[in-house]
Amino acid sequence: MIRSIKVLFISSSMCCLLQSYVANADPIDTSVVKMLTIPSAMKQLESNGYYDFRMIKVERKHNEIAVKARNKAGQQVELEIDLYSGAILHEQANNAEIQQ
Repeated sequence: MIRSIKVLFISSSMCCLLQSYVANADPIDTSVVKMLTIPSAMKQLESNGYYDFRMIKVERKHNEIAVKARNKAGQQVELEIDLYSGAILHEQANNAEIQQ
């Protein structure tokens, strides 16, 4: 009998705690920006003069897309672009960083 009362008390306490958590949860943000697709990111890079894409790797942990390609001058470069905006965050050619 006492055991069932304890279980009932604990379960009702958890229910109240869960209800208060749900009531105070953050509202859902409907203006969430979507990630770029690989084809749209490649089109954006092509419009900036990059071509011959060798490696494309989405790094969600860092919100980046890593790309090996060639720049306008024909140099092999490694790019890191923002997964959401498509902005080039970092460019490196022949182990030397290229300033944007």
